[in-house]
Amino acid sequence: MNKLFALTIVFLLSINLVYAQSAYLTEIKGDQEETKTEEPPPIQEEAPLPEPESVPEPVPEPVLEAEPVKLPEVEPEEEMIDEGELLTPEMEGVTKYSMWSDPIYSQYERMMPALSASLGRLNNRISTIAVTELTFSHELDKSFQKVAVAKLFGQLLQENPRLKLIKCNECNMVRSEIKNGVLTVSRGLSNQDARKNIAKKLNIQGFMTTRIILDDRQLSIVLNVFDAEEGRIILSDVITGIPSPKRTYHNFYAGQLKLPIKDITGNTLDHLGILLGYEKMIRFSESWLLTANIGTYIDNNSKLEASHQTFTAGAMFDGTIGWEFAAFNNNNVTFTWLLGIGEFLSPQFSFAVYGKTGIKTTIGQLLNINIYALSFGETNLEAPDETTGLAPSLTGSGTVVTFGFQF
Repeated sequence: MNKLFALTIVFLLSINLVYAQSAYLTEIKGDQEETKTEEPPPIQEEAPLPEPESVPEPVPEPVLEAEPVKLPEVEPEEEMIDEGELLTPEMEGVTKYSMWSDPIYSQYERMMPALSASLGRLNNRISTIAVTELTFSHELDKSFQKVAVAKLFGQLLQENPRLKLIKCNECNMVRSEIKNGVLTVSRGLSNQDARKNIAKKLNIQGFMTTRIILDDRQLSIVLNVFDAEEGRIILSDVITGIPSPKRTYHNFYAGQLKLPIKDITGNTLDHLGILLGYEKMIRFSESWLLTANIGTYIDNNSKLEASHQTFTAGAMFDGTIGWEFAAFNNNNVTFTWLLGIGEFLSPQFSFAVYGKTGIKTTIGQLLNINIYALSFGETNLEAPDETTGLAPSLTGSGTVVTFGFQF
């Protein structure tokens, strides 16, 4: 009995063991299948580490500096000769010539003898002079200044051979000085001590300043000479030029036209017309001019008691060449002789061609008085009479007197 009980227990244990083993194998197989079908989880990339914040560079404390003082700019003179070098006429290129193409320079050139004579009054008191300043008014351009400087020095040396001129560049330098915290800027020789020092350095006896001014077409030269030792003025003069005439004039005038007319009886009677016109003059050299003139006339014979002709309104056109043969009082009074040819623009006068000559008198370069003589062929004013074959006619001469205002 006990043996049977023991076998039964062994059998039951065996069955239980087999069942347990079978369950274990089934569980292992299921785990393997799940392992094959499941996808591996995605690998997450590590987020980049945040960059460290940039540390701002330390701002240096501002260093307080004195603001630089801007000195006035000085334009260098063109083609300046080294300091202390002696000027000669050959260096300055003295040339005698007339330059009508530049009326201002032509006027300047005519002033040179008076300037030389003025400086010559120093005689032998001073023989060596430093040119400390030579300035021009702003109306005079650089090209004129360059030629004018050469002409000025050359003329002075040529007319005064004993005189020695020295260009002093140092005399126009800009100097600055800080004293007691105050900046002082000066130009040139500011005091007598500076003049003495430069005079000793260059071995000169005086200083000369010159300024050339243009005002309404008239040049003026202001000349001053100072003694180097005492600083006193030993020569001061102003030389003025004669203004050059303008190149172009516009003239409006009014006057009288007188034409002798011969009637059919052979008597001659002066007929008058009121003349109004415009004239343009162009100066092409210092003394020669070209003129174009146009005027219109109307009848002015209503007060004639004798039988007379009535002018129909007409015009005159002519061109002349003029020669200014005399001028007085700095060109304020001038006399010009004119010669030319023109034409009556009138059917009544049969468009007659005339010659013209006369004198123009100009006063103050503004007012003018003109007296001209006209000459032309005898011209009928109307058709000849059928019976006598005679007709009133111009006798072939006439005169014009006008008063005008020109600008």
